[in-house]
Amino acid sequence: MFVTMKRLAVASAVILSTLAQGTPGAAAPDVTVLYTGLSNPRGLAFDNDGVLYVTEAGRGADGAPNPVCLPRPQGIGCLGATGALARLDRDGSLTRVLTGLPSLAGPDGTEAIGPNDIAFNRHGRSLLTIGLSEAPANRDTLPDPGREMGRLLSVRRDFSGDWYTLKLKTERIADIAGWEAAHNPDGGELDSNAQSVAFGRGGAAVADAGGNSLLFVTPQGQVSTLAAFGDRQMPAPPAFNMPAGTMLPMQSVPMGVAYRDGAFYVAELTGRPFTQGSARIFKVVPGQEPTVYAEGLTTVVDIAFAPNGDLYALEFTHTSMFGPSRGVGALMRIKKGGGAPELILDKVDHPGGIAIRGRNAYLTTGSVRPTDGAVIKLRLPA
Repeated sequence: MFVTMKRLAVASAVILSTLAQGTPGAAAPDVTVLYTGLSNPRGLAFDNDGVLYVTEAGRGADGAPNPVCLPRPQGIGCLGATGALARLDRDGSLTRVLTGLPSLAGPDGTEAIGPNDIAFNRHGRSLLTIGLSEAPANRDTLPDPGREMGRLLSVRRDFSGDWYTLKLKTERIADIAGWEAAHNPDGGELDSNAQSVAFGRGGAAVADAGGNSLLFVTPQGQVSTLAAFGDRQMPAPPAFNMPAGTMLPMQSVPMGVAYRDGAFYVAELTGRPFTQGSARIFKVVPGQEPTVYAEGLTTVVDIAFAPNGDLYALEFTHTSMFGPSRGVGALMRIKKGGGAPELILDKVDHPGGIAIRGRNAYLTTGSVRPTDGAVIKLRLPA
């Protein structure tokens, strides 16, 4: 898939105009739009050769006749094979190296559930998460490719070709939704939605946003629970029109995962009522109880470490998830060792994922839209 220069120029102008409305008095952000025209783009990562890969949750059934659909809180989700893994080449072109992956989305293709994240290790192995956002039993009602949802997949070369000629295939490694069904780590309602994946020592960690848990998967596919994150009580926001003093349970909803120096770091989106400033980042050392590394954030979808040890947190919404502020996100920095979050980039449009290479951060935007998602590059501050 290629984008015309005219289309990219128009999209770039819109994105950069929005980002230019950042913190008053701050220097204009050094942002470049690398690609636009993606379908619900989410996580992204570099391989060992420095090539950037992006997951697309797809467009659901994309108008196909008689699709299989499931009820969702915001309507219905209809199954299609429009999820993909894309490679952004150095010449600015984009190639979908894996297609036909499962995608559940509304009739208009928005808010898709599908491929969520990709990770590479130094040995060249890669792992891909496919979300579900359903009770695990609901997956059994789906035809192929829906049976691949709620899983951790390995992406491998198809040896009938090579890595750079679209010859990739997936293999099942672990059943994330199946672990939720069998063990229910947080003790709540059965729900599973595999999100971020990060390699660590001896395997990889997967955040199950639906199950409110962090799972560890060995190279052989054995699953265990690293941590479960319980509910907190939060005041009902004014938009809920509830009596003063009403408290509501708020789920953790772990999303972004990063690994550094023997520990996994896990960021919360949180659930309703999405209280501003309530999202935290946990430090999880295998075999120990989680500790809070940073707090004071809002609806974090992904995190990544810079080479100097600073941790960057990408917020889906910087203020309120209700009303026009929903999806007006921000990039925040927690300096090495922890501390209060610092605003780096404001008014990021529906961000989905972050990857860092050198002094540059790469973000997906338009992460809930079917045709105009983008990848942008930001020069990070010293």
